[in-house]
Amino acid sequence: MSVATLNPAERDAIFHVPEGAFDRGLAEVPPCLFADEQRRALGRNAPTGLIAMDLSSMLGLGWPATTPAMLARYVVLRGGDSISHAFEATGEVFYVIRGEGATQAGEARIEWAAGDLFVLPGASATQHEARADSVLFCVTNEPEICYGGVRAPMAADNQVVAPALFRSAKIDESLGVVQARTGPQRTAGKSVIFATTPMARMKSILPTMTAAVNTLEPGGNQRPHLHNAAALTLAIESEGVYSMVAGERIDWIPFGLMVTPARAMHSHHNRGAGMMKSLVLQDGALYYQLRNPGFAWTA
Repeated sequence: MSVATLNPAERDAIFHVPEGAFDRGLAEVPPCLFADEQRRALGRNAPTGLIAMDLSSMLGLGWPATTPAMLARYVVLRGGDSISHAFEATGEVFYVIRGEGATQAGEARIEWAAGDLFVLPGASATQHEARADSVLFCVTNEPEICYGGVRAPMAADNQVVAPALFRSAKIDESLGVVQARTGPQRTAGKSVIFATTPMARMKSILPTMTAAVNTLEPGGNQRPHLHNAAALTLAIESEGVYSMVAGERIDWIPFGLMVTPARAMHSHHNRGAGMMKSLVLQDGALYYQLRNPGFAWTA
């Protein structure tokens, strides 16, 4: 039977006979530090706008992506300016690098200042207004939505992401409790994990994403480890800090974003005089739901 005489369903049926059952020919996620984007976002005269940290061309994807499941951006706002967007995402996670202002999304209004973290449902209009020159860091799961070929729920119908605001002072207070603990190292760092009411059982901020602030004392060395999740690490306190990722040294820069690929052996090292502090987002919530986080010490 010729191809021309096949019905449409048969023409779209593809048979793949691989030599390796798990080989999909996909591009690897590279370890990466977005230094150029950091300079553009934090520059004194940076204009109001969105700066995506996009590796889609390296990953062979047809949509913007920082990793296959996450997309990170800087949101730059000059004092007195506003900016609106409608990301096709389940949720939007924001960390305030500097400045102060307010964000409106549907019925929710968030008043924010430097050091605050907040989360909002996606797929609806979000408007930011700045009272002073401000920079926000934003991460969404837009690549996951694009890959699935689906539409994210509108904010009014979203049952898995609730608006939530984590104040800077409360974050530091919680970190103080963690840092006061002693005993054997059971996790990869002394951190505070963020969750909202719909995701309380999973201790995650989105159904497929976790968020935490991690710390490391001066002179400290994080024990090398790996996990199934890819990680986005935003340096908050970065003086004298570097990471080893898949054998590559990456020196931190203030509020620069580093990508740690899934299953890459990595560790952080603090040679500065102060506490290391970072915001870490991972696509690990899905792996926890699948009971397969893949965490392991490697040394």
